Amino acid sequence: MVARSHFRSDDRELFRLAVPALGALVAEPLYVLADTAVVGHLGTAPLAGLGVASGFLMFGYGLCVFLAYGTTATVARLSGAGEHRWAADQAVQGLWLALVLGVVLAAAGIALADRIVTLVGAEGDVAHQAGIYLRISLLGAPAMLIMLAGVGYLRGLKDTMRPLQVAVGTAVLNLVVELVLIVGLGYGIGASAAATVVAQWLGAACYLAWVGRAVRRNHASLVPRARSIRRLLVV
Repeated sequence: MVARSHFRSDDRELFRLAVPALGALVAEPLYVLADTAVVGHLGTAPLAGLGVASGFLMFGYGLCVFLAYGTTATVARLSGAGEHRWAADQAVQGLWLALVLGVVLAAAGIALADRIVTLVGAEGDVAHQAGIYLRISLLGAPAMLIMLAGVGYLRGLKDTMRPLQVAVGTAVLNLVVELVLIVGLGYGIGASAAATVVAQWLGAACYLAWVGRAVRRNHASLVPRARSIRRLLVV
């Protein structure tokens, strides 16, 4: 009877952590889904351009998902050992790495946007629309990667509810801003990308604020350290 009760308790704990964590993983797909629904009203060329650009964005962000998993593993180990200062410090290192990678991804993607959309076979107006969406969307790349690192930190603390709240909140904001700009004011595909960028930076600001509180509470450092950052790259 005790074993059965213990099993159910473990199940409840896993369920409590897993369901919000699953919801938090759909942040970027939710942005793309909202963009697709709204941009579809602009015509086939903008919609096709969105498909081309979002494919590259999803690929780029997918390559950086280690920011979440690497930070989670390190923070969980340190937090479990009672090393809360070093757990907060590791979160800071993850954010620094996310910022650097995001800036590099944004700069390279913006500079090579025309080549990227051409390489995947886009032509004419579709390539033009894809280029617009890609260039503007990449301004949110640092924010998106910061959110990945922030999700990793909170998951390492067994907090999966706040990432879910950010994912849902920013997705709703993205949809509302898009509807206002495109359906209400008549702007084009660039407005869709801009709405997503605004939502991403707002989400990143939430994670920066939460990590900042942990840094102050545990007297951790904000200084980037190459050794700690390299450790995240090999996790």
